[in-house]
Amino acid sequence: ALCSHPDIGWFSPQMNRLPRFPAVLLLARLADLNDSLRKSINRSDQRRSWTEKLRVGPAESYGVWQHCCGEKFLFDFLLDVESTEAERRCIRRMVAKALRYEGKERFATKITGPARIRYLASIFDDALFVHVVRDGRAVVQSLMKVHFWKGTWRERQPAWRNGLLERHLARWREFERSPLALAAIQWSVVVEGARDEAARFAPDRYAELRYEDFVADPHRVLDEITAFCGLDRSAKVHEFVDARIEVRDMNFRWAERFDAGEIEM
Repeated sequence: ALCSHPDIGWFSPQMNRLPRFPAVLLLARLADLNDSLRKSINRSDQRRSWTEKLRVGPAESYGVWQHCCGEKFLFDFLLDVESTEAERRCIRRMVAKALRYEGKERFATKITGPARIRYLASIFDDALFVHVVRDGRAVVQSLMKVHFWKGTWRERQPAWRNGLLERHLARWREFERSPLALAAIQWSVVVEGARDEAARFAPDRYAELRYEDFVADPHRVLDEITAFCGLDRSAKVHEFVDARIEVRDMNFRWAERFDAGEIEM
């Protein structure tokens, strides 16, 4: 939704698949030519149509990050880690090309899991960080069903290295290495780590918002985000929300799926 702002550029799914060929970002201009060509957002309970897959929009683009920063960006908390000069040059070059090909002034990207604030701040010394926090029970319920978590090694060991301390692992063992407990502990460490890094490395460039507040009033929250980012208020952002998203609070699902013992855990 934020990336529908006319001043913001982003990495696309095509860029994610072909990080060595950033010229594919020229396709992103299609989203500016016709709003119907802009990728929408699907909730986890909605099926994505084949026509939706053809539309253009922002992606998390871990392929780009791995290309420039290595696999550690995907699988490490990167707490108190700064980028190398080569990593910094590579990702800044990718962003510069994205803005040039898309004809934009500002760049935005989304990452999940650990915040990696010190690492990102060492690449972009003027970066602004918007941390979206959601009820941990809803996050864990979601992780227990998505394909990249359910039934994978992430249920048996931490999803990211160098974040969980021995006291966290000991707590996990108290619950007999339950995948549910591991996901919950990691959610807690991710949120605490983001707040700690922000306080130390970007105290004036960090904002936190609640998923629950967004689904209750997306227009107000988006106006707050754009103001924090120093962007002009844009009708395009609000039109996107109204036309392309069916906003619905999905937090109720954890109460339906988990039994009393799992909720207590």
